Amino acid sequence: MSAFNIWVTENCNLCCTYCYEGEKRCFDMNDEIIEKTISFVHENMEQNKSNMINFHGGEPLLAIDSILKIINSCNSFGRFSYSLTTNGTVMNDRILDELKKNKVYVSLSIDGKREVHDLNRKKSDGSGTYDYAVKSLEALQKREIDVRVRMTVTPDTVPKLYNSVMSIAKLNAATIVAMIDLYDKRWTDAILDMLQEQLIMIYTVLKDSDKTEFTFYSDIKKRVKRGLCDGGVTNFNISANGNIYPCVCMVNDAEHIIGSVFNGIDNSSLHKYKFYYDKRNQTCDDCKNEYTCLSMRCKYINKSLTGEYLTASPIICRLEHIMQRVRGLNTD
Repeated sequence: MSAFNIWVTENCNLCCTYCYEGEKRCFDMNDEIIEKTISFVHENMEQNKSNMINFHGGEPLLAIDSILKIINSCNSFGRFSYSLTTNGTVMNDRILDELKKNKVYVSLSIDGKREVHDLNRKKSDGSGTYDYAVKSLEALQKREIDVRVRMTVTPDTVPKLYNSVMSIAKLNAATIVAMIDLYDKRWTDAILDMLQEQLIMIYTVLKDSDKTEFTFYSDIKKRVKRGLCDGGVTNFNISANGNIYPCVCMVNDAEHIIGSVFNGIDNSSLHKYKFYYDKRNQTCDDCKNEYTCLSMRCKYINKSLTGEYLTASPIICRLEHIMQRVRGLNTD
């Protein structure tokens, strides 16, 4: 299976405090870039297999017409599964109808209880967006559209993580996925210790639930060896201006452009980065988690967090050990 992450727009109607997109840009894919993107997908998809297209932003639903143009074209020449991530503030009946019709899997951002969610996920006037997100969740559930709730965890929200997860579970969310804000500089040992305590409480309550599945960072039910990165090989990240990157965390980083939808993959650029894919981290000697760790597989996350491809991020290292502890207490 090939996977295509497509930034249909860089425009967003929120001002989230932890936004990883950086400086606000109001750039949408134009018709020419959309057509070239469709052609690139056609040329690089795996034949006779189901491929994956995930729509990113900005807020991707601000570009619903672009999304539908890509979906309709791709459906004419291949088998695809579709997904997108949304803040839930622009949901309407037309969008719901199209998501249902095209079987789009939705990742909806809700960070927790109202006061937790509204702490970071704000509109430009500073007002919170909790009510919009919950209303969207209810609408998606009513239409029986596959939806998961995605939480972003920051140092500020750790003390209320258990209560936040339980509040979302009470909204009948079938799947809750929580991810830590790796780029926040305020993580301390004390906060990470508290995070571990909160996670143990959450997993203890929800591990046997038949209504809500909760995942933080990685699956606690199994530890598997991570394969090599497939960035630029079967996984492509296409920005709104048509540039192609090997990793989601490198989009709009000019250093890591490996081609464009106009000219295809520049193999010389790709090979420069593939050099690191099978290299061992220089900081992981004697670590028992080395080959199941995100930092071993994803050299780009190493680069974005530490400045070096072969230097593991201390925060990821700590998270791996936290999850090992949680796994040991909550699995047979």
